[in-house]
Amino acid sequence: MKNHLHLQRRHSLIVRWLSVTALVLTLVAMLSGLLFVHHTTGGTVFLFSVFAPVFVSVAIAIFVGIQILEFRQRHRLFSIETYPAGSTIFRQGDPADAAYFIRRGTVDVVDDEHGTVLRSLGEGDYFGEIALITDAPRTATIRTESEVELAVLGKRNFLNMMRLIPATEEAILQTVQERATGDVEGSTDRS
Repeated sequence: MKNHLHLQRRHSLIVRWLSVTALVLTLVAMLSGLLFVHHTTGGTVFLFSVFAPVFVSVAIAIFVGIQILEFRQRHRLFSIETYPAGSTIFRQGDPADAAYFIRRGTVDVVDDEHGTVLRSLGEGDYFGEIALITDAPRTATIRTESEVELAVLGKRNFLNMMRLIPATEEAILQTVQERATGDVEGSTDRS
């Protein structure tokens, strides 16, 4: 979660600086126009006719870029988060807001009540889906064993993906069933 906030702040800072740059370029173009109106000479005509359109064009390009960046940020399916070894991604009992897909590294599924590691998950595995499907609090704590890179899928996108892609729904429900059966049989994996 800390990395996600860092990325949001970085994105906000980039957008702010691009906006300031575009506004400065527009201001320079306007000032050259005022200079042209106030002192109509050969030099001011040249300045206004050459540099003002360039400044305004660059400012427009920057604003279009900002809009595209904002659109992509709002409509991105996954966000990528990185956690160092020993970090807690979420705790048992926390509300569910996302499912996590491991791109790199390993995590431990921990039962806080008994203080036991239920299982380790690695690259290609996922966790956090049970709480999203059942609309219940997290059933286990997830702690990183090594540095981990995760693709995070928000609750709404996760539920839409399951609804729209039947093969994904079947695979996830099969995993949920295997984990639930493992609980009954004693292997207790309840991520």
